[in-house]
Amino acid sequence: MLPESAPPPHPLSEPTPALARLDRALAERAVSPQAPGFALAWLQQGQVLRRQVQGCAHLEWDAPLTEHTRFYLASEAKPWVAALVLQAVADGQLDLMEDLRAQLPALAEVDHPVRIGHALRHTSGLPDYLALWHAQLAHHENDLVDQAQALALIARSGGPRFVPGERYEYSNSNYVLLAERLQQISGLSLAELAQQRLFGPWGLRDTGFERDPWRVLPRRARSYARDPAGAWRDQPVPLGSWGDGGLWSTLADLERAEAAWWADWQARGPHSLLARAMADDARFAPPGQSYRFGLEVLPRGGHDVVFHGGAYAGFRALCLRRPATGEALLVLSNRDEDADTSAPDWMNLLWP
Repeated sequence: MLPESAPPPHPLSEPTPALARLDRALAERAVSPQAPGFALAWLQQGQVLRRQVQGCAHLEWDAPLTEHTRFYLASEAKPWVAALVLQAVADGQLDLMEDLRAQLPALAEVDHPVRIGHALRHTSGLPDYLALWHAQLAHHENDLVDQAQALALIARSGGPRFVPGERYEYSNSNYVLLAERLQQISGLSLAELAQQRLFGPWGLRDTGFERDPWRVLPRRARSYARDPAGAWRDQPVPLGSWGDGGLWSTLADLERAEAAWWADWQARGPHSLLARAMADDARFAPPGQSYRFGLEVLPRGGHDVVFHGGAYAGFRALCLRRPATGEALLVLSNRDEDADTSAPDWMNLLWP
């Protein structure tokens, strides 16, 4: 069954400077219909002003990408997990100061307190389980790692590499642990919880966490990377863990989500999910650290730019927004090329 049509882009008589720059960039960006490509949208105050989708979802069947094609979001899952944690904090179910060692067996042997705030801001010092997974002898790049294996690797990792809160070091282990804690307090799987608290209320019909990356999903894209000779090769997604990743979505759904983030920002201001995720809480990181609670925050042109991206197994994703002006860029790609979803490149183009 096909989803409801996404509304067409909203007409705009006078483009903003950033939109004018985007239009010029898109006019020069062309992808062959027979190659993997990208799906992109530009929103202003929750309204879709531009949508461009180019390229192929399945090279084998010459199936085109559309705004309803499902992409793997990789680390773009982290802002959603952080939002669920922040909702649980607001509801009194969790505390950012909670020491995860007391609740999660994977941290039972750790000497220093690892607090929820440390995990959210990647200052726990915990080694990245994915690096440990890929370093194993006899490991093949397409071997599947599941949640239980991820937790076992975290437990055997030797604990934090530095005192939690001392500095920033990105680690996927943090968000696997946060997903486990959310499941403990809710009695639901991460997929069920996210559907109940975010995806369902926001009308995201094609978005969900998956623990089986090879399950058949309607309108799912395949992802590709070039081999040394320049030919495209299929890239399986060998990741059955979640929290750090595991999320699939479409451009149309992310447009709806962006409108919901914006509406919440407008209605609740400093109490909105986005504002709380942007908070620079010095209890868990050195002051000024750009990675906050599931989002990076960087100043640009007198305003904060807030973003997170993801890249894994040929899929790439970026959600980039400037809340003060209501501008947002969404990009999804099924090809392993940095140009599609590089946050610094897009920031330099849109807000030089």
